Amino acid sequence: MSVALAIFVKTPELSPIKTRLANTIGKELAVKFYIRSLKATAAMVNAMTTKIDELEIFWAVAEMEGLKSEYWNEFMVIGQGTGSLGERLSFVYDELIQKHDAVFFIGADSPHLDYLKLVEEIKSLDNNDFIIGETDDGGFYLFGGTRPLPKSTWTSVEYSVDSTSSHLCQNLKQLGQLTYISKSFDIDEFDDFSKYEASNFLTDHLLPEQKNIIEWIKNHIRIKNEI
Repeated sequence: MSVALAIFVKTPELSPIKTRLANTIGKELAVKFYIRSLKATAAMVNAMTTKIDELEIFWAVAEMEGLKSEYWNEFMVIGQGTGSLGERLSFVYDELIQKHDAVFFIGADSPHLDYLKLVEEIKSLDNNDFIIGETDDGGFYLFGGTRPLPKSTWTSVEYSVDSTSSHLCQNLKQLGQLTYISKSFDIDEFDDFSKYEASNFLTDHLLPEQKNIIEWIKNHIRIKNEI
């Protein structure tokens, strides 16, 4: 099965980065987090390619002028198109599903994801039409599909609210079989950093780049708490 994995990203010099996080820790630190998270995400998906033969990785870049940025040299690049987030998700999905048996989306702000679990979940799509990994704030950190989708599947959803995932899932269930995978989280605000202290993320499955960013995050939690 030919699989495309698109990582939705913004180019740091061209777009505001992690604006809610930046409101707490400042723009400079928010960008530093994002760049470290990009590196951790790249390491994670590179490890996945060793387990899945026909896996092609794409940076899905928000800005047309950012397509040739050195940030995106490691993988193939696809533009997100224009318009709302729903329109851009639809555009990238339509482009990739024409050339692949399955298409997956992730963001670049969940640097803790276990690549071995992601490999299992990608392989599980052989028996499903769609899979989704929800976040604890009502969004989703992973989507996978094997069939074309109407544009309205994406554009009728309101994003960055606590009903985002549930609305998208309602749309998907009308079009095929949907399977839920384990919940996780992404980093949108400073409070999300504390989730790394509440659980032990430094497992054997995490890669050095992932462990490094988690330690970096924990260090900044300690610094802020001491202020």
